[in-house]
Amino acid sequence: MISGTPFKIVPNIDAAWPEIAALVRGVDPVDNAGDDLWRDCREGRALCLTSDDGLLILELQPAWDGSGTLDLFVRMAVAKGERGTIQRNEAHLDAIARELGASKIAFHTLRRGMSKALGPAWAERYTAFERAVNGI
Repeated sequence: MISGTPFKIVPNIDAAWPEIAALVRGVDPVDNAGDDLWRDCREGRALCLTSDDGLLILELQPAWDGSGTLDLFVRMAVAKGERGTIQRNEAHLDAIARELGASKIAFHTLRRGMSKALGPAWAERYTAFERAVNGI
């Protein structure tokens, strides 16, 4: 478990990749090509987390605005069942972001209507969405 959430860090990405690859297929491929995700998780640039709800692949990045803060960038969020992994796990993302020292959570998607599905704390920037940790 990480940060008191139901998510577990995948300890061996090579062993877990066949199951993860099945979840990744068909998800927005913008910068989330399977080989890139696998390599970044394997080499420690991204964190691969799983739970009964789904999969999160996260990366800690310098904030895009040059503020010197860190963003928790959600490279991939895939539900094992019903859609809505990010919405259902916002509190868990906050806990992980806080523990890692991030001030914002960000992701991008090609899915239309995502701005309607997210709460008012999220701001749209191009095709990216971000909000402060704890929704403030």
